[in-house]
Amino acid sequence: MPGWFSRCIRPLVLSGVALVQTAAGNTPSAAADNPAFNRWAPTAVLLAPTQGRPVFVEPEQSFRIVAQIPTLSAEPRFVLVSRRYPPHEHLLEPDADAGRILVAGQPQELRVPAGVPAQTYDLEIRCGTVQLTARHGVAVGRIGSRIRLVHLSNMNIGDAGAPVFDQRLIDEVNLVSPTLVVATGDYLDVTHSDRNAGWAQLTDFFARFDAPALMACGDHDDMELYSRYIAPSPIDLVRVGPYLGVVLFDHPRRPIDQDAAQIRWVERALAPHEHTLLSFVVSHDESPNLLRYWQRQGTLADVVHSARLGLWFAGGHRDWDGCEYRALVDDAHPLLLLRTHQASSAAREAAQGVSHYRIVDLDGEHAWLPQGDPTSGGVAHSTAVGRLGVTWHGPNDGSQAQLSFTALNNLPHRLNGLTLRVLLKRAGDDRPWCLGGTIERLVNLGEMWECRVMFDLPDKGSLKAVVGTGPTPWHPVVRADFGIQHRLTLARRVSADGVTYLSALDQPGTVRLRNDDNRTVDIRPLVRLDGNPIAYRLSDGERPFATAYGLRLAAGAEATLQLDLSAIRVNPGRRELQVYVTDSPVRSPTCFPLDVHVTETETARR
Repeated sequence: MPGWFSRCIRPLVLSGVALVQTAAGNTPSAAADNPAFNRWAPTAVLLAPTQGRPVFVEPEQSFRIVAQIPTLSAEPRFVLVSRRYPPHEHLLEPDADAGRILVAGQPQELRVPAGVPAQTYDLEIRCGTVQLTARHGVAVGRIGSRIRLVHLSNMNIGDAGAPVFDQRLIDEVNLVSPTLVVATGDYLDVTHSDRNAGWAQLTDFFARFDAPALMACGDHDDMELYSRYIAPSPIDLVRVGPYLGVVLFDHPRRPIDQDAAQIRWVERALAPHEHTLLSFVVSHDESPNLLRYWQRQGTLADVVHSARLGLWFAGGHRDWDGCEYRALVDDAHPLLLLRTHQASSAAREAAQGVSHYRIVDLDGEHAWLPQGDPTSGGVAHSTAVGRLGVTWHGPNDGSQAQLSFTALNNLPHRLNGLTLRVLLKRAGDDRPWCLGGTIERLVNLGEMWECRVMFDLPDKGSLKAVVGTGPTPWHPVVRADFGIQHRLTLARRVSADGVTYLSALDQPGTVRLRNDDNRTVDIRPLVRLDGNPIAYRLSDGERPFATAYGLRLAAGAEATLQLDLSAIRVNPGRRELQVYVTDSPVRSPTCFPLDVHVTETETARR
């Protein structure tokens, strides 16, 4: 990482003041006439990392900073600060001659000690009365080959339809647990009444995400305030483990294809690198102008291949429809163009007035969306806020030795790798346990435990989990086995009254339940498909179909449920048949994947 950073940002010291140059050696021409990039830097300045240009580092490794305090009134201290409850901080280990390097404005290495908990921190440089801060700019933890990105597009806060940032985004984005948030600009609208206050609110908003953010500059964004609050330059590189993110300065008033210096910088930045599994571009303009430039030069396919360019995040107010720039995107295959509905309640350009975000998973050279199949020739729709949620059954503040929660997914597709931060009261050294999920990370915070709980949610499904210390509560251990084919073919039927439904009369389905516990259990099974309860009856056939029956199973006993699929409503595509066992402190569904197909409408059934 230090080697990459030194190639990316090189300080130029003139008259004792550090300025920033790009990897190409010059400030990009798109910013050359902006005062924020031409005047001398402030007396004391922290140029890297910043909130919009984070650095990723593991414990016992080092990262590079670029900062200057021309006159030292005390020995400088470099600190990682976590402001979320309960707050804590960790002293970093600087170079041996840190003070002299800081005065000269030269880059230096800071080492993260062992044992620093994995999370995103503020970086503070404290020197007497001077304090420099990079908010939410240092992400500590190991980055493997599997990461998750979340894309937030235009916000236009200050618009008549979006007076404030949508706080609901915080909880939902944190729940889906991205490694990095990618934002493509236009954070404040040009009509915002108080831009300085608005940009301060913007930094507060993004600091509440668990993940750091890589933030492009939009044409509605004030360049001077962007350079003060987000990053000193609108172009840059950020290394995320084996992945490379490239931020462009490209918008309708300053298209990149008219900026020869920035193009040269980008092409150097995207030069093949043996440690890069995949690279991605973050740009504000909804048109991929740089791809068009390479297409005209006849180098598009070569650049995409040699740079392993897999994703292009574009700004905009609505999802890509699969039609605009179609020929250009096809020529850039296998690159995936991602344009996302705006992340606020503004209803610009036919937006819905509801904040959206997009989840993208990377694994090596592959990228995919949880929704799976594309729609209308483009990519799957982005996610509107309000479809995911968590209900806490008690205060999540470290005062409880045991805490349960219910997580809900009302999306038509499965979401894996969701996480929640659970705070438990600590009494002794007994490590916490979890039923319904997995404790992925555990941190001893003195009087409390911080548990990072990971779990999966099926489509239109839910999960109830419990986390605690001390004795583990008893819960029934019931296994579910499915007697149904993976391909479910349904016939569309219409009643004499015009009521439409689906039927699978010729394809019976069963679920066999077995009590694997050593005691008798009383349970109430629920079977669900696409958010709907599926009626069943016991194999003895003595009772009619119903959506729930109370069962008593002796140890090792079995019961078979016959499913009623004669009149249901379900959407075609990939779905999951889900079985829940109620009357238990934990409710974790057992799932069976289905590929639902619907045949043509049949004649009316009377």
